Amino acid sequence: MKLSKIILAIACVFFYTSIFSQSVGGVKFENYPAKISNSKKANLNLYSHKLGRKFRTAITEGYNNTNVDFGGHYVVILWGCGTGCSNGVMVDRNTGLIYSIPTEHSYRGVYYDNNENIRYEKNSYLFYTYETLMNEKDEKKIDLHYYFYKFDEKTKKFNLISRLNKTVESEDN
Repeated sequence: MKLSKIILAIACVFFYTSIFSQSVGGVKFENYPAKISNSKKANLNLYSHKLGRKFRTAITEGYNNTNVDFGGHYVVILWGCGTGCSNGVMVDRNTGLIYSIPTEHSYRGVYYDNNENIRYEKNSYLFYTYETLMNEKDEKKIDLHYYFYKFDEKTKKFNLISRLNKTVESEDN
């Protein structure tokens, strides 16, 4: 019985490591750690950012219904803005202030990876997006253009740290 518990524990560690240490082009969430805050959720300040007034309902509902999911104390809120387009903001749970997020390179021209092309984790300052486009030479392939950003907690800005272009097989094949 003890041996089966040990084997199960080892399997869980390998599963956890494989899931949470995935990388794209060598860039890993774990290399940009953020300490998770357990502070009380601040009141949302819709007037702290121009999109707060314009997308009041989406931001309010997203903030009220989502736990910390980026950078230790931020809530990311996304919404569609047309065919293949995403927009969004993040809200600092400690202050209720709204900040821009880099969604300008998140166009989904081709269905790929469940259209989950904006990625972030609650315990990391890494934020990345990718565009999906049909490969011009082979319609069975998709071109992915990745943009990796690190959020700077002091300046409250995202800094582009790396780019990667990759071609993959279409999921329709």
